[in-house]
Amino acid sequence: MKTIFTKKKIPELILCTILFVLATCNLIFTLLHVEEEVENIYVLLNGILFFVTTFFILLQILIRNRIFSYFCLGNLLIYFSFILLVNTHIITLPTQKLLPDFTNQSIQEVLSWGKENQITIEQISEYNDSVMENYVFSQNIKANSFLKDIDKLTVTVSSGPNYDKMVIIPSLIGYSVDEAIKVLEDLLLNNIKIVYIEDDSTEKDLILTQSIKGQIRRNEELILEVSLGKKEDLVPISMIDLSNKTLFEANLWLSRNGITYTIQYEFSDQIKRGNVISASIKEGMIDPNKDQIKLIVSKGKKIIVPNLKEMTLEEVTNWVISNHLKITYEDRYDEKIALGKIIEVNQVEGTEIEEDTLIRVVTSKGPLRMEAFSNINDFRTWADKYSIAYQEEYEFNQDIAKGNIIRFSHTEGQTITNTDVIKVYISQGSPVTVPNFVGKSKSEISASCKKIGLNCSFQEGSYSTSVAKGIATSQNKKANSTVVSGTYITITLSKGKPESFTIYIQPTWLGSTADATINTLKAKLSSACPGVNFQFVKKASNTGNSGMIHPESSIKGGNNTFTQGKTYTITIINN
Repeated sequence: MKTIFTKKKIPELILCTILFVLATCNLIFTLLHVEEEVENIYVLLNGILFFVTTFFILLQILIRNRIFSYFCLGNLLIYFSFILLVNTHIITLPTQKLLPDFTNQSIQEVLSWGKENQITIEQISEYNDSVMENYVFSQNIKANSFLKDIDKLTVTVSSGPNYDKMVIIPSLIGYSVDEAIKVLEDLLLNNIKIVYIEDDSTEKDLILTQSIKGQIRRNEELILEVSLGKKEDLVPISMIDLSNKTLFEANLWLSRNGITYTIQYEFSDQIKRGNVISASIKEGMIDPNKDQIKLIVSKGKKIIVPNLKEMTLEEVTNWVISNHLKITYEDRYDEKIALGKIIEVNQVEGTEIEEDTLIRVVTSKGPLRMEAFSNINDFRTWADKYSIAYQEEYEFNQDIAKGNIIRFSHTEGQTITNTDVIKVYISQGSPVTVPNFVGKSKSEISASCKKIGLNCSFQEGSYSTSVAKGIATSQNKKANSTVVSGTYITITLSKGKPESFTIYIQPTWLGSTADATINTLKAKLSSACPGVNFQFVKKASNTGNSGMIHPESSIKGGNNTFTQGKTYTITIINN
């Protein structure tokens, strides 16, 4: 082989080298990120063929050799043929599966897809005015996400309009009945009763009264009284076919033409629930002044409940939807029922039910297992959520801060049964030994409490001849007992040595009534004798006037000595 280097070849060599570097970078990037590509096989083969083709082009420029020319041309042929065949769909390469957009698809389709792709489908039911019942209106993972990264999908399914929702209706008085119905249908009201009454003064079909104006629940009965006009204006009319019309439509036609009717309900496999199966008069002229019609209205088909507990969730959902029932899903932990299996339903096998009956399905989330908790509040929230019984035990612990969890009776990952009671042990922190505060001053006690982490409060005790004022005489927690840091302790302080006061009770302090004397003595003595307690007794006497000190009183008028901490009784005459 000859290697030919000429100045003419240098530009070609530079350009081809750049192309080869780009092809190499492209191949490396493709190998690193091919898993993230939907058409990963196509992208990988495309990168390899591009690299090989540029490699042979580079060799052809460096080494003039016919073999490399054939290789180069052959690879170009393969490369462009491959792209053409793929683009024209003559060959189809496998691609990575993507998550579909389930918006506005029925839950049946979603469950079937989940079963086929081995992905757990979790359903949340919510009211929605614009999406049909049992159809999906949102999903927790975006459409076109890679399926390989998904093992569970949560979809929100429409329960239809919320008929408990409050709406506001305007005054419809004076509207034509057709105009009123259009307004009410837009508000999604589903319990409208039209009553026609004779009214000589109002044009036929105009609203006379309405039972509710303003706020109303969609399912709350709304009664509209509508003018039938003059009775003598009612004439025989050609009967129309009422079969398969809604009861509301049938009532409206019959009522606005002054025709009375009765209703009988029957099951029907062919006629939708709430629609008319038949009428006793089907054709011909009908006279509103003579004739009465009997309507047979469908209850829907008779539905016999199968053994729902033995069915899969997908089978139950399909059965509910195909029978025009309503369904609500709940789940709870159960150590005996496998994940995804049905624990209970609210309808017993063999029961006869009608369409629109609510089926409540409770599925198992598998056994509840003990989780790890860093604080007691999270544990309490978790336990309350799943109705788990628990007890809190408190222990002193020098290593774990007060209020933090020391341990649980159950280890992380352990199965929690319905009868289990979880014990949680909570730290009280390091124990604090209560000192003997008796005989110490308030300042000494305060300093000691602060140092060891106690909360000490003080109260005045009694006078003492042996204990100085401000010195502790007792405490409500025993000395040397063990308490939690932050415990409140009440210390009683001595009032000190009692003082005595000599007071002259003057005649002018005595009034004309017992109450007047008592009020004066209370004021005078409490001011002159702080810390002395006085009590007053009223008593009749034959030897004195009301308001005077009673002869039997231990305290007389004139000089008296009173000592702090003691109680003295003064008896006042009350005639």
